[in-house]
Amino acid sequence: MTITPLTDKEQKELSRLQLFYWKEALRCEKAKAYLAGCVMLGSALEALLMNIIDLYAEEAEKTGKIPMSKNKAKPLLKWDLADLLNVAKATGWLPSALDLNSDWNWRKAKVGDYAELVRMMRNLAHPARYLQDHTGRRVTNRYLQRQFEIVLASRDWLVAHNNRELLKAIEEEEKRAAGTP
Repeated sequence: MTITPLTDKEQKELSRLQLFYWKEALRCEKAKAYLAGCVMLGSALEALLMNIIDLYAEEAEKTGKIPMSKNKAKPLLKWDLADLLNVAKATGWLPSALDLNSDWNWRKAKVGDYAELVRMMRNLAHPARYLQDHTGRRVTNRYLQRQFEIVLASRDWLVAHNNRELLKAIEEEEKRAAGTP
């Protein structure tokens, strides 16, 4: 159950897309296209998570949450946002305290729970999902602002994880260079 690594070209393109989706969300905000902005932010988070999971594939694999197809790990570029979030929450990169099937609790919710809201809002691009989850309501600027906040918070948690791992690697390298175990 090994995640096939992304190529350098795929990594660079995902990084470019992440920024592109963010800028598109800003354009949507100016145009008052709030649902479109929410979709763009969901895609930005998806691109970010793909790159992080690729970077820390070994840690992701240990969760047992890797999506499978024909008894093999699905290629990372075929994962959906729900798959990516499951792994990010299982690793603790985006901590979560709520069960998706239980009632929302603002006091207990953590960044991974809020990231699920980004996924849910992004899925409103599907007509059936909109009918089931949002009938009779509009997606307003308030929704989009919340999405911006959640994606930024998620990014900050993922960057913090990356920084901790880099510090660990630097410390290990310094110990090796100094000849201490």
